[in-house]
Amino acid sequence: MLWTALVLGLAGSFHCIGMCGPIAFVLPVDRSSKFKMFYQTFLYHFGRIISYSIIGVLFGFVGKGLYLAGFQQRLSVLMGVIMILAVIIPVSFLGKFNITKPIYGLIGTVKQKLGLYLNKKSSKALFLIGFFNGFLPCGLVYMALIGAISTGNYYNGALYMAIFGIGTIPLMTTAILLGNFVNLS
Repeated sequence: MLWTALVLGLAGSFHCIGMCGPIAFVLPVDRSSKFKMFYQTFLYHFGRIISYSIIGVLFGFVGKGLYLAGFQQRLSVLMGVIMILAVIIPVSFLGKFNITKPIYGLIGTVKQKLGLYLNKKSSKALFLIGFFNGFLPCGLVYMALIGAISTGNYYNGALYMAIFGIGTIPLMTTAILLGNFVNLS
């Protein structure tokens, strides 16, 4: 089961480049020394993996509760129906209910913190950029969370998400290294 996390991370990395690549391109890493750049890149990835693991713990608990209650099969059917309805029901209709307003507030806070640390050149800032980046909305992470739920416990949920994060490291590191050659301004 845990191998699926690595495969999802590796295969899904192209999505990561498209969505989080711009963040990786502008990371404030010190490029004057290969050691500093490696260390700071490690801190960024470590921050992401820590946030993924925290989310994995929470969803692992959800999976444990669903398993104990015998709801996993019914939940799978319900999630399929919700995904179909999400495609069919217009966004303007759902917007009338303000269901997502608290979520957008939380996402705004995460983006604000992320922007604050992108302007700082410190090891702490790079760790926190990775940490907050891990909490940004992402369809690929949501898919990995389904795997974390299916593990049925908090430990394996965290491990599943950590391995998923490790799978994204090669291409995300490439994006950081390409930051030398890409000018986004």
